Amino acid sequence: MNTKEQALNLASQGFKVFQLSHNSKIPLKNTHGYKDATNNIDEIRNTFNSFNNLGIGLAVNHLVLVDLDVNNSDQLKDVLGELNKRRYDLPQTYTERTKSGGTHLIYKTDRTLKPTNKTLFSLGNHTGAEIRTDGVIIAPSCVAEHVYKPLNNISLKDVANAPEWIYSALERKENNDFNYKVKAPTQKYYTGQKLDVIAQGVGNGNRNNWLTSVVGWLFGTGADPETVYQFAHSINLTFVSPPLPDKEVNNIFKSILERIAK
Repeated sequence: MNTKEQALNLASQGFKVFQLSHNSKIPLKNTHGYKDATNNIDEIRNTFNSFNNLGIGLAVNHLVLVDLDVNNSDQLKDVLGELNKRRYDLPQTYTERTKSGGTHLIYKTDRTLKPTNKTLFSLGNHTGAEIRTDGVIIAPSCVAEHVYKPLNNISLKDVANAPEWIYSALERKENNDFNYKVKAPTQKYYTGQKLDVIAQGVGNGNRNNWLTSVVGWLFGTGADPETVYQFAHSINLTFVSPPLPDKEVNNIFKSILERIAK
C-alpha cells in the first residue's frame, strides 16, 4: 500500500492525515503539518503523491501517542522497566517501530486534549518516554531511508483506550504552566523551605540517603505512619530520578519506623 492509498484508507476511517516531504519528517513545502491535516477524500486524491518515499503524518485528534524513544532492545527494556516501576501500564494497542528503532503506541480518547509533547522521563542520550497529542508519523512513511512499520496485527481503528495515568501526566504539565517566579504571598516557614528542597528532587548517587532524610522529616511532623508511607512512595515516584524500587522505599520506611518506635 503506497502513501496515497494509506492516506485514503485512514481518511475513510475518519482519521485526519497530512503529507511529509521526501524522505524526512518535515511537512510538505507550504503546508503546516498536523494543523493542515484532513480526512477529505477528494482533497487527498488531488493533493497526495502516491510515491512511497513521501511520508504520511497523522493528526492525533481523539488519539494520544506514547513514544518510547529507544535505539535498541536493551534501551527498550530499560524504558519499559521504568514505566513498570512508576506504575505506568501500557495496554496492548496499535504499535509501530520508528526509523530510529523506537516504539510508538497509539491510544484513543474521548477527551479534548491540548496539542502537546510531554516528556514523562529521560534516561539520557535521547532515551526515555513521551506523551504526544499533536501529530505523529506513521507507516508506510520513509524517513532517512528507514520505513515505519506496524509491530502487531491491531489496526488504528481498533486501538485501545488511553490508560488513566496519561491524563494525570498531561494535567501535571498543564497545571505547571504559570510563572514560578511569583513571590509567595505569605512568610515562608521551615515547612515551606523543606518542601521547596524536596521539589528540587534527586538523581543517581544519593537517592537512598536523600529519601531517608525526607521520610525521617515526614515522621518528624507527627503524621500517621500510613500518611508517611503514602507520601514516601509518591515523593519517590515524582522527585527521585530514576525512582528507587518499591522494596527499597519500604525498607527505608520500616527502618525509620522501627527506630522511632523504640
